[in-house]
Amino acid sequence: MDNQPPNSREPPTDASVNWRSGAATVVAAALGAVAGAIAAAKLPSDKFAWTGFFMVPLFALLEVSLKHLVSLFGGDQNAARFALAGALVAGFYGAWFGVRYL
Repeated sequence: MDNQPPNSREPPTDASVNWRSGAATVVAAALGAVAGAIAAAKLPSDKFAWTGFFMVPLFALLEVSLKHLVSLFGGDQNAARFALAGALVAGFYGAWFGVRYL
């Protein structure tokens, strides 16, 4: 007789964790890019230090939603935080410099 409850789910495979975590990272980079493009369009060119204020809401959103996003990274909270924060920053400043200097 099987001792598992009938509603238990199988743990995600490594491949599905990789796809889901990759998708979450791409979405975070896109969100950062949108915020970076808006910041570059709205802020004066001599106010580069103000870009950090545009990042604060994104990091707050990341910390609030981190408990839901950890499952996409196989339960590793540090990996989720590092990957998503890095994607936010890379997307933000990539769009910032793209809008400003291209």
